[in-house]
Amino acid sequence: MAVYAFRARDARGDVVVGRLEGESEAEVFRRLREQGLVAVSMEADRDIGRLAEWWRALTHRRVQHRQLALFCRQFATMFGAGVPVVEALNILARQSADVTQRRSLERVAYCVSAGETLAAAFSRLGDYFPPLLIHLIAAGEAGGMLEDVLQRLAEQLEHEESLRQKIRSALTYPVAVSVLACGVVLFLLLYVLPRFMDVYDDLGVQLPLITRTLLFTWRLVSHGWWALPVVAALVGAGVGAVARTPGGALRLDRLLLRLPVAGPMLLKAAIARFCRTLGGLLQSGVPIIRALQVVERITGNRVITAAVRHVREEVGEGHRLAEPLAHAHLFPPMVLEMVAVGEETGRLEHMLGKVATYFEDDVRATADRLASVVEPVLICGLAASVGLIVVAMMLPLFEVWTLLS
Repeated sequence: MAVYAFRARDARGDVVVGRLEGESEAEVFRRLREQGLVAVSMEADRDIGRLAEWWRALTHRRVQHRQLALFCRQFATMFGAGVPVVEALNILARQSADVTQRRSLERVAYCVSAGETLAAAFSRLGDYFPPLLIHLIAAGEAGGMLEDVLQRLAEQLEHEESLRQKIRSALTYPVAVSVLACGVVLFLLLYVLPRFMDVYDDLGVQLPLITRTLLFTWRLVSHGWWALPVVAALVGAGVGAVARTPGGALRLDRLLLRLPVAGPMLLKAAIARFCRTLGGLLQSGVPIIRALQVVERITGNRVITAAVRHVREEVGEGHRLAEPLAHAHLFPPMVLEMVAVGEETGRLEHMLGKVATYFEDDVRATADRLASVVEPVLICGLAASVGLIVVAMMLPLFEVWTLLS
């Protein structure tokens, strides 16, 4: 989208100068006519256009699943109650607390009032609304079942958000305890240990090996603390540079899937998202090729995205869905068997929903087991670290007592 500088005349013949943002000159001409203006000249303002693109890239974000699920439920309820689409969109925009969502819905309402379809209006804001919403709304409008599609989409988004929160909570606890352990250890090293060392130096106590090792660690941390943020910044910059390249991003996503505990859980969550999204699109009447294109854009992992792209290409060549899924070497045998049975019985959407439910339950159970196992392990590790430091600080006291006796 570019910014166009224009000169126009109003109904009285006065010259009006300004700028408008639009997809093309034709769109800006149309918007000026709607305002009662006749364009005299127009040209793209390249500097402002580039600035707008940079700002949009800097502030780019998508609507959150929780907000989108609530919007879909409310919109479906109002649409089912007979409220006109434009009025429903304006009501939802006014009650939205998020400024970006409010402005986006106002723009969608304006485009619909100008004669565009609801799907076309949402597609204008494709950088904010996900492609899944746009394609399902298009299918709902074409099939006359917009209310059902919106309700189904709300349920799917709620499932995904619940699963995402479960994974986040399961992975957040170990990180939080690890940070706490590092903080306690640093406190003991930087504030408690030096006071003991001063006493031991004054008394001339011979330090045991464990205490000398701890003392070396303290000196390293106290004198080289500045290197820690520098190294962290360099590592972060290196990872970011690698992630910005297609090959590097693919390797990083493959590494995520190979992590000991989190990798299988992330893969199962991605398979659940793939099955539920594909089943919902097919159930709404979206053709399988277009449905796979949508799924390809929302997997969240480039390894799975590449696999889905390969599946879409083979399905486009006439293969059944189960065959290219087996060639991807990512999907478990149960998924392949369920998909094959669904294709043979004509109940592919139903089978995909069953598979999604199974893997979602599996991810939740894995997250619960992970929390129950990791919690005592981390607590024992924290206790062992603190105990080791305390023992290293207290051992020389026995030498002091021997000298005093």
